[in-house]
Amino acid sequence: MGAHIVIGGGSGFVGSAITEKLRARGDRVTWISRHPGPDRITWGQLAETGLPQCDAVINLAGMHILNPRRRWNAAYREEVIRSRVETTQTLVDAINRAEKPPELFVSTAGKCFYGTGEIGAAREYPELDEDAEPMGIDFPAELVGQWEKAAEGIDTSRVRHAKVRIAIVLGAVRREGFLSRLWRIGNSRGFLPIIRLPFCLGLGCVIGEGRQPFPWIHIDDCAALFLHLIDNRDLSGRFNAVAPESVTSEQFIRAFASHLRRPIVWRAPQWLIMRLVGAERASILLEGQKVVPRRTLESGFRFKYPTLDEALGDLVEITV
Repeated sequence: MGAHIVIGGGSGFVGSAITEKLRARGDRVTWISRHPGPDRITWGQLAETGLPQCDAVINLAGMHILNPRRRWNAAYREEVIRSRVETTQTLVDAINRAEKPPELFVSTAGKCFYGTGEIGAAREYPELDEDAEPMGIDFPAELVGQWEKAAEGIDTSRVRHAKVRIAIVLGAVRREGFLSRLWRIGNSRGFLPIIRLPFCLGLGCVIGEGRQPFPWIHIDDCAALFLHLIDNRDLSGRFNAVAPESVTSEQFIRAFASHLRRPIVWRAPQWLIMRLVGAERASILLEGQKVVPRRTLESGFRFKYPTLDEALGDLVEITV
């Protein structure tokens, strides 16, 4: 009989991919969700009745900071913080209260932990592994710091704790041939569908200077890393969910345009990005961190898609 895995935020992009892999090998998965349903418990039920008996808990809950449908203001800023920090605290409290806690708790956060710093044109971005300190603190780094701090309350004398910092996750995307479909992102999820439309309209662009690092990971590798942590009981501590190949933002955009067979026609200036997403969020797109998966590789994990060309070759489909 397979293991029982509980996933906070399991209906999201990464959570759904992990769930598919777990169920495919015979494991049972329960989601913690805002909405009740089959194989789900709500956050309210978790707080009231506690954690169901399980072998591992993964926490992916939290609103996306770059949600294009939400205008950035103080209210949404606080909503993003609460959605990550308070859910983590609720889950940690439930695990610690459990008479028979799970063997493993996997907490997650973003690569934005490493912050941003002033990097002149003549300087290289430093490599940032799992033990590196932040380059500087901006709002995304502050958010991730609070998120990780909430997870530190887990009782590690009873529960193994693995901490995963996730890079930009790339999912499947399709370039369709009919003009009416250019406006439909469809059911695809992740970063690529968000930026597909401008390219399909012939308006692809480089973001800002383009030399900022672009840490990325294929969705299959991201999901597989969580299974790797579940299956190897000697693994704990921090692990970067980021592909081994480091690329700049411009290198990524040019590779994506090449796989879509669409041109790059302009460069979006920094002031425009800041105007569109807000100054506090802009560093996610305009700055970068050269994150490397040192401990992830040392743990024995092997990437199926270690290079960007391999990843985009698998993810980008043209149906014209």
